[in-house]
Amino acid sequence: MISRRSALAALAVAPALAAGLARGASERRKVVIAVGGRAALYYLPLTLAERLGYFRDEGLQVQILDFAGGAKALQAMMGGSVDVVAGGFDHVIILRAKGQALQSFALQTATPSLALGVRGQLAASYRGPADLARMKVGVTAPGSSTHIFVNHLLASAGLAPEAVAIIGVGTGPAAVAAVRAGRVDAIANVEPAITLLERSGTIKVVHETMSEQGSRAVFGDLLPAGSLYTRETFINQNPGATQALANAMVRALAWLQTATPEQIMKTVPPEYTLGEHGTYLAALERSRPGYSRDGLIPPSGARALYEVLRKFDPAVRAAGAMNVAQAYDNRFVQKALASIAGTASPAAR
Repeated sequence: MISRRSALAALAVAPALAAGLARGASERRKVVIAVGGRAALYYLPLTLAERLGYFRDEGLQVQILDFAGGAKALQAMMGGSVDVVAGGFDHVIILRAKGQALQSFALQTATPSLALGVRGQLAASYRGPADLARMKVGVTAPGSSTHIFVNHLLASAGLAPEAVAIIGVGTGPAAVAAVRAGRVDAIANVEPAITLLERSGTIKVVHETMSEQGSRAVFGDLLPAGSLYTRETFINQNPGATQALANAMVRALAWLQTATPEQIMKTVPPEYTLGEHGTYLAALERSRPGYSRDGLIPPSGARALYEVLRKFDPAVRAAGAMNVAQAYDNRFVQKALASIAGTASPAAR
């Protein structure tokens, strides 16, 4: 193992090395990525890779299309209008259970990085997921990771998904407005919307999965979440483009590990802060423990996520035994780590 100082120094020459790896494998240079709420801190590594020029360094033309939630982003890829999704790894497992050969190839968040908050007087009497019954619950979009999060909470209390009314509210300003207008009683969402609503006293956060402790309290384990994923056919036909994407994401994650909050604030578009500089900084600090340190999907975490989904998702349960290792491919991140640090991390071996 080399020192962190040496690894970071190697980042300066990584673009040339990485681009060489990518060009030899594929001529594909333009990639369209779908994301469900790109201003959310859940997708910060993707934003950094774009804003810091890491995709450009790889010789890629990356276009990022924004959707109301992860389910909408997934639909765009399945419909053929985008190549890759930045979204929940849970979608990959569920779609594979339905016979769709999807794979994740770079991890952004190593915890689910979601939270659920309850409004006003309802929060004062909230004791656990059973109290969600008959509530109107806002999620980014029906079928998205936030919706899956709610379904898990309901299942943990012996409730069916139909016990609540699910309402799609998007992310960012749209989600905040929906709560403040009283359209929902509770909201499952991502940062910075959660912290903004909490700081204003609109909601009380009752379940969070950004931290290791919170993730274990809700799911019993650390579950890999935000990732880059696509069809296996895209990966097989475009290994160079896939490698280039992984290279850029690994560099972004490495930069994120050492960047100061002020450096991050200067890098993201100003509108991502929702006009609340202090709130965004607080949300960033809450989110930081959940980011992946190396971009690798841990096999144990993938299996744990599969077991969680089996408990309440009909498609995963009906599919029977699944080889979860087929739902992700760590080879591209391993190669990226080796190129910038001279050796793969222990987790990659």
